[in-house]
Amino acid sequence: MNQKAGRQAQAVPAAGRSNKVKRIFILSLALLLLAFGAGCTDSPETNGAETVTPAPVLHYERGDVSIPINTSEIPVRGFDANVTEVIEILLADPRAGALLEDGWKITSVRTNFDYDLRTYVDVEFRRDEQSPSFFIEVDEQEGRTGRGFCNVSFWRGGLYAGPYPEDYHQNWTSTNRFSGYYVFDHHHNERMMMAYNETTIIYLYPSYGTEWFEGVKGSGE
Repeated sequence: MNQKAGRQAQAVPAAGRSNKVKRIFILSLALLLLAFGAGCTDSPETNGAETVTPAPVLHYERGDVSIPINTSEIPVRGFDANVTEVIEILLADPRAGALLEDGWKITSVRTNFDYDLRTYVDVEFRRDEQSPSFFIEVDEQEGRTGRGFCNVSFWRGGLYAGPYPEDYHQNWTSTNRFSGYYVFDHHHNERMMMAYNETTIIYLYPSYGTEWFEGVKGSGE
């Protein structure tokens, strides 16, 4: 009788060990299933990231000059605009070439409305943070550029002209040789930095249109 009781007492710990092994197996299997499920969840995100098409890098090219333009780095202000399409249209305009070759950068694309409520895009150029901006309008629907303008204040002098601008000013001038806008830089002894009308940049400091500029100075106009 005592021997039978002893065998039963020994059988209890063995059954406990068997149940413990089963619990460890089940727990390990559950952890494996969780890990597999997490891997399946992450894989679509990875695949999605791999299929994203980066914005193209366009190039302004003339002769030996090649200037890259990363369209993804140009901020869009206002309504959405197809920056790549806008810049492709813009690069066919000689004004864009003159500005880019002079060291100006495309710093923003802004959507606007005209008087007929048609949308157009202003592409902004700046040489550096202190310089004024020059804008060229782009009509996406027509596939062409429009007027250009500089954003500095107008000042013509005279009794009622108001205070002299501190940084830059522009004025309208009409002569036999040129009718358009002169932009002056007050930081550099009233140096003329630009002459333009709505469709053309005539002169841009330091070298673009130098022949025209020398002719104007020589004529005294």
